Amino acid sequence: MVSEPYCYPESFIQLLGYMRPYFHLPYRQTQGVVMAHSDKVPVTPHYSTISRRINRLEIKINENVGNDIVIALDSTGIKVANRGEWMSHK
Repeated sequence: MVSEPYCYPESFIQLLGYMRPYFHLPYRQTQGVVMAHSDKVPVTPHYSTISRRINRLEIKINENVGNDIVIALDSTGIKVANRGEWMSHK
């Protein structure tokens, strides 16, 4: 059996995975944020798809640390990194 590739890239799902706890959003509201930016995302993922894909990722959020996650989004794609990695790159 051949499985089809995902419609949404892993980096997009990872962005949603970090965005959810940062803004304290349930999955349906996360879907709503994507729908609000639907001119940039051609097909909106369903909240159950978002939930299933996020739960398959190894996303670790440290609640004790402040704003140490940098999310960069431009025409080339999405990059999620910690602050130290971004600073050393620049």
